[in-house]
Amino acid sequence: MLRALGEWDRSVIFDYLDRNEEEAAFLVGNILQFGIMNRGSIFRCGDYYGYFEENALKGLIVFYNMGSCVLHFESSGAVPYFSELMIMRSFSMILGMDRIVRPVFEIIRRYKSMKEFEECDYSVNSNFKPFKLEGYEFINVCGNSDNTILSFVRKAYLRGFGAERTIEGTRLLLSQRNAEEDFIILSKDNMLLAQACIQTFTRNTNQIGAVYTLEEERGKGYAKAVVSELCERIINRGKLPTLIVNKLNTPAINAYKALGFERHDDYLIIRLYN
Repeated sequence: MLRALGEWDRSVIFDYLDRNEEEAAFLVGNILQFGIMNRGSIFRCGDYYGYFEENALKGLIVFYNMGSCVLHFESSGAVPYFSELMIMRSFSMILGMDRIVRPVFEIIRRYKSMKEFEECDYSVNSNFKPFKLEGYEFINVCGNSDNTILSFVRKAYLRGFGAERTIEGTRLLLSQRNAEEDFIILSKDNMLLAQACIQTFTRNTNQIGAVYTLEEERGKGYAKAVVSELCERIINRGKLPTLIVNKLNTPAINAYKALGFERHDDYLIIRLYN
């Protein structure tokens, strides 16, 4: 059985998420921060649905206001239910562990037009090796940052991830972040060079993402430095740093390995045409 979920399901949902915290990090972080009921003005709110077997929650799927669909299931019985719902809904991205996303996508791909299929490694860092650059500073970014910083972030999302936003849309996105979700830019002599952020959090992990370096400044260790800075902050909180990296991005993979990251599982990010 598949049904919509609400705040009254919170205890059941967190019983499920406690069993699957690492694999369902986006679900955990967004619910902890924004709850289960949808508020249309919040990008990371959405419509939540649960798949039940014999009154036990065995799968979760959510359609977020920012356009992404995130799902997780413990029973393959959820696949036809999730697939049918996804065929009816409009969204621009699916993301999750490969073994979760792939069987659902194999069904819905006949009904959805794919823009990009990105095979990634989900990596964790249990053996952090710091990396620092002398003479650089880290700027903490928030929704109240000036337009120069917001313009850099906007350009990074567009060039690095194909996400187009206005300055005000970027400001709103940055304002809807938890205090634990650091967003930093590496700078030298007032030049903004690279960025990274904590995308989401659980009780035990922080997931790093949105890593970007100016095209003309790559190969100088800037991305490695911003990720190292975030790792240090995460570990100081007593949590485990995690991240997702494209399997074909060899320079990034090598940089993350040098920081102590190790591949833990396969991950998929699939972008669709709306």
